[in-house]
Amino acid sequence: MRLTIGMKIFSIAAVILLLMIATAVVSIQLISEVSEELDMVATRHIPVSERIGLIEVKILEQSIVLQRLFVSAEDRVRNLGDIRIERRRLVTSDQEIRNEFDGLLRLVRKEAREAPLSPQLTRMRSEYDSYFELSEMLAEGLLAGDRESFRVLLPELNAAQDAINRELESIREALKNLLRTSADTAYQNKKSALNVNVILTVIAAVFGLLFGALVTKGLLRSVSNLVDGTRAVENGKLDTEVSVLSQDEVGYLTGTFNHMIGELRLKERIKDTFGKYMDPRIVTNLLDQPEISEPGGERREMTVMFINLKGFTSISEILEPNDLVQIINRFFNHMTKAISSHDGVVDKFMGDAVMAYWGPPFTKENDHPTLACKAAIEAIRKLDELQRDLEEIIGDQAANIDIDVRIGISTGKMIVGIVGSDISRNFTIIGDPVNLGSRLEDANKVFGTHILVADHTRSKVSELTFREVDYMQVKGKTEPIRVYELLSDTNIDAAAITKFEKGLRHYRASEWHEAEQEFNGVLADLPDDAPSKEYLERIKYYRLDPPAAGWDGVWTLETK
Repeated sequence: MRLTIGMKIFSIAAVILLLMIATAVVSIQLISEVSEELDMVATRHIPVSERIGLIEVKILEQSIVLQRLFVSAEDRVRNLGDIRIERRRLVTSDQEIRNEFDGLLRLVRKEAREAPLSPQLTRMRSEYDSYFELSEMLAEGLLAGDRESFRVLLPELNAAQDAINRELESIREALKNLLRTSADTAYQNKKSALNVNVILTVIAAVFGLLFGALVTKGLLRSVSNLVDGTRAVENGKLDTEVSVLSQDEVGYLTGTFNHMIGELRLKERIKDTFGKYMDPRIVTNLLDQPEISEPGGERREMTVMFINLKGFTSISEILEPNDLVQIINRFFNHMTKAISSHDGVVDKFMGDAVMAYWGPPFTKENDHPTLACKAAIEAIRKLDELQRDLEEIIGDQAANIDIDVRIGISTGKMIVGIVGSDISRNFTIIGDPVNLGSRLEDANKVFGTHILVADHTRSKVSELTFREVDYMQVKGKTEPIRVYELLSDTNIDAAAITKFEKGLRHYRASEWHEAEQEFNGVLADLPDDAPSKEYLERIKYYRLDPPAAGWDGVWTLETK
């Protein structure tokens, strides 16, 4: 049977209440018996004692009347009229005494405990009858002047009076015993009532404390286990399972807790499994907000980045399939670390390329351009580690392989959301800035650069170093954009950047000679500066085939 906490508490209260009711019932019963004994004393024993005393007084009064008769008999002066008056008093007193005897017998016979007094009272009445009969005979003799019979009957009268006194003393002793018995019984009942009260109260207190302690111990044990389990989960131990120790609300809560932890373990397994296929933050959002798993999206300003492994086709031709897979996996691993360490989201792997993006809700609203640029610089630095991985995998063959990357970064309004079919879906970004990022990644081939960013991205990043490399129109766009190189090489100093920018201005003004001088000046400091070499080649081309009048320096990128 499932006992709730409320039922347990009610059970404790109910048992204690029953014990207290039992205490009250026994106490009332014993107190009632005490009351009965006291009532017996007040309404039976005392009235009996009073009537016996009254009978004794009446008999004493008779004795006084007889004494006056005796005196009258000795006093010759008194006349017979006085004797007759005393005799009538004697008769009247006798009637009163007999009435008292009748009332006393009726009173005694009503109570079983006073029944033993009835024979004694009967004997006393018999003695009294004898006594009164002698008194009558003496009175008659006095009236008749028979003094001789008076002297003969007087000793018998005294003997009869002594017998009455003995019976009275016996009755008093018996009545005293009845009073003592009632008092003892009342005292014992009162003592029993007190003892029962104390014993039952102690039992109720002990039982209440014991039962309460057992219930409290069980509750505290269950709650303590639940708290320990909660702390373990808080510390990341999702394999925690709390034992269900009761069938009450705490037991139900424990079961629910275990079910919740099971759901968390399932979510963690899902995140761990699918986190290998998409960014764990996306998996978390999909689990926590199932409504966003439906197809659809919203327009946000975000930053996208494309990373491509340079020369992958040639690398794949000289390596065994297993080695190639290992190398490409190491490449993806390094790039993913560079992206994730700057709060980026890896969208997908495409052959030898990585697509990633930044923006709300994964970053703050205005941080994504800077974070993407920092991730790009980190990706370049990871090339040294990739080179060491290559040497570890293929040994001496690594010396013949040139490991390098091309990165394109673009910022703008994109659609972010769930895209796909009923069978397969992907949380991704789409839009013109995404295409631009891909074009910029490919444009690195033209300039021999590593990282190219769109002008909108450049305008939102203030803490890194850039140089403008072109004003171009990429394939698929009608409007030209300014393209900047994010300088990850600290050897390019401010003076070289200044020369390059001057050369670029002369180039756009069709001042070929001045532009050529500036670009050559850059190469004098940086012999391997590929953008300067690209512009020197363009100058050669335009000298042979000058651009049309009004040319604004736009270069059209035909690839991709």
